[in-house]
Amino acid sequence: MPNAIAAFPWVQCRELIEIGPVRILPYEHGRLPGNLPDATQTDIDAVLGAYANRPNHPVTRASLLEVGDWHTGVEVDAHVRTLFLTRQAIGFSALSKRSLFRGHFDYCNYDTYSLVVQRYQQGSNAGMFSFNTRRRDGSTGRMWSSDEFAFHRPNHVDGRAKFDLDRPLLEALLTLGDAAPALLEAMREFNSANTDSSDVPQHVELVMVKSAFEWLLEIDTSVGRFVEALGARLATVLGIPIAEGPLCDRWRTRWPKVQRPLEAWARDFCDVRGAAAHGSRDAATRFVWPGHTHLAFAAIFFPLVFKKRLADEGLFTLDDADRARLEGIEQLLMVDPFSADALKDEYSHPWAEFQTQALFRGYAARLYSE
Repeated sequence: MPNAIAAFPWVQCRELIEIGPVRILPYEHGRLPGNLPDATQTDIDAVLGAYANRPNHPVTRASLLEVGDWHTGVEVDAHVRTLFLTRQAIGFSALSKRSLFRGHFDYCNYDTYSLVVQRYQQGSNAGMFSFNTRRRDGSTGRMWSSDEFAFHRPNHVDGRAKFDLDRPLLEALLTLGDAAPALLEAMREFNSANTDSSDVPQHVELVMVKSAFEWLLEIDTSVGRFVEALGARLATVLGIPIAEGPLCDRWRTRWPKVQRPLEAWARDFCDVRGAAAHGSRDAATRFVWPGHTHLAFAAIFFPLVFKKRLADEGLFTLDDADRARLEGIEQLLMVDPFSADALKDEYSHPWAEFQTQALFRGYAARLYSE
């Protein structure tokens, strides 16, 4: 049986990361991880030589993934599914940790955490590899060597990306296994909607994010069920409804019968998603927010609702910062994050300030309780 490595070619770690059964090993060309019991540094270098930041510049730093009793260099067939499920959990925990509107700080996308599982022959043939691509009538395979071919880092992935994970969330996700298929599907849909790839159109992302909420809340596609399920899930953490801000009147005008801004957002989001899915190009003027703004809000909101469900089921503990974010989440609805006023100062975007203030409130609450 051939040997195999599992690697994150586009994201680096500087030291061993261990979370539950997961081990993430630092890779540096010619130096790390060094010779392992089942794989040599030379062979690992040869395999990763097929991944490049740009033409003729192979990656020099990356990360290796090991899970449970599977180690780098061991035959992989029985472990492939576990490795890619782990990638889903790692990617989601990274998306949960990111911040928006802070320039290059604390940002990532799901494609940053692309995982490759590569089989190889030890020794001089380690640089030879095969890969399959999908076709509508099946698949087709190719055989290359790293001297002739390279997979290039996508343009939308930061070349200096480093692991930054929501560790408590990842620990909880790793315990799910196959016992919670709805949660796994919710996570998969959300991840797929947050790649930043230009190959994924915005209307597809909107459909996937709505689908992620449906899996998470275990509801059908109706607007009423979405509003009802969100309200029930968040009833114990939402604060007093926010009723001020530049967009307050627009929400009230568009949705005059709603009880609070979050309900208005939910209805507006479903309307935007429906128009995107069914090609209603003339509908844009009726929305409070366009699709890309809804996607930005969902990028922050969805992981918080996911954590709330895990907490409700005894699988996770909401920390004080997450509780503060949920309590005040409607503050974000009062501001257009892409408006000129919001973007005028890159160091004080209102959404970034909200995240920072929630973090400080969380610290204060923890210090007070201690």
